[in-house]
Amino acid sequence: MSKPSLKSRPARIRIVFEYALWLVIAFLLALSYIYLLLGPIPKTTGLWDFVFYKLYFFGLLRLGLIIGCLVSGIFIMTDVYFLGSKELSSRRKIVLRILLLLVILTLVAGLHYLLEKVFNLI
Repeated sequence: MSKPSLKSRPARIRIVFEYALWLVIAFLLALSYIYLLLGPIPKTTGLWDFVFYKLYFFGLLRLGLIIGCLVSGIFIMTDVYFLGSKELSSRRKIVLRILLLLVILTLVAGLHYLLEKVFNLI
């Protein structure tokens, strides 16, 4: 029986930083999706507008982080299981990962729309 090859410590750290970068990109995509749903930030002219602004910002962050966690979790699982074993060039792998992120975000956004507007569960 052959032992699986262990990667060196710098290689493992590089992999963690790469996935951290992809996680940040997933969270930014999710926040931009929620921003498109909620619309622009309202202008604050009084006390109630200020309170509404804080609630808007809280909702934007809360929903964006929830959807970002979903997108990043699905992305990491598909990347590790499907793209991790393929020997692709660096440029092609990056393009494939970007497309994978966009497809996953589209699926999660579609599911969010179905649950919120069609089935009225959210």
